[in-house]
Amino acid sequence: MQIRSRIQTVISLNKEQISEMVSMKEAIHAMSTAFIQLSSGEAHVPARLSLDIPDKNATSLIMPAYAKGSPYYSVKIVSVNYSNPHKGLPLIHGVVQVFDVSEGNHVANLDGESITAIRTAAASGLATDLLARKEATICAIFGTGTQATAHIEAIIAVRQIEKIIVFSRNDETAEKFCDSHSHEINCEIGTNATLKEADIICTTTPSQFPLIEFENIKSGSHLNVIGSHQPIMREVSSDIVVQSKIIVDQMEACKKEAGDLIIPMEAGQWSFEQVHGELGQIAAGEIPARESENEITLFKSVGNAIQDLAMVNLILKKLNDD
Repeated sequence: MQIRSRIQTVISLNKEQISEMVSMKEAIHAMSTAFIQLSSGEAHVPARLSLDIPDKNATSLIMPAYAKGSPYYSVKIVSVNYSNPHKGLPLIHGVVQVFDVSEGNHVANLDGESITAIRTAAASGLATDLLARKEATICAIFGTGTQATAHIEAIIAVRQIEKIIVFSRNDETAEKFCDSHSHEINCEIGTNATLKEADIICTTTPSQFPLIEFENIKSGSHLNVIGSHQPIMREVSSDIVVQSKIIVDQMEACKKEAGDLIIPMEAGQWSFEQVHGELGQIAAGEIPARESENEITLFKSVGNAIQDLAMVNLILKKLNDD
């Protein structure tokens, strides 16, 4: 048996390089394709492996993905250190390893933090584009980290936003966040009263307790609930879930990990049978999106490795086309 010998260069891209290469609008378009593949069964995404590290208040996630027709498959390894934001450090660190499908060789080593930030926000951008009212102009953001910043970019990409309302447990942090974004959009620190102005609400925190009650949101609003990804974590109250049209990134994953949905289900207040459908089904036109101006729509995402693969394909195609 002959063994071919050749030098293969592994591509390595850091956070800055990836952020410069991919626009949010491109990422949102890529997410549409990815979620359609996920809902149609063309994506192969095993359940992610979660390693809890309780003595360090941390979790490590291992997330592989392949989709029919992709020249690559990817494996993302992420560390989530919940104490990091209090230290002024990123909540998430990670790396995406990319392999050639045909021959199995290692193709690329990509920064996982930037890919996670862009693809997560892009999914919310897609959901917002499909579900939020067209005339939405005010967006509330819960959180002041990387995801909050990325979500502002994603929401601005799909709606004519005039004001961002920022919510944080720390007023000083919220003020700094507003200052850092004041050059691009009107930004203010939020209260329960101003939350009721929001047409779009994005929650980007690892909270274990509801940040929002139903009485504080207005009819016709759209929510992107993306921060909680464990059964004990939740960002919205049960009454919001009960009274909203729920769209999920993937039903199977949300049944295992989406505390926002699992907690009211276990309390007998709500059932997964009430989920309207998956985001990919709406993107494909298989089920309706918003059906009235007054209904509240809620996109619940726990994150899916097909999103990472979509970013991989987008990035490597750009490199190969150059």
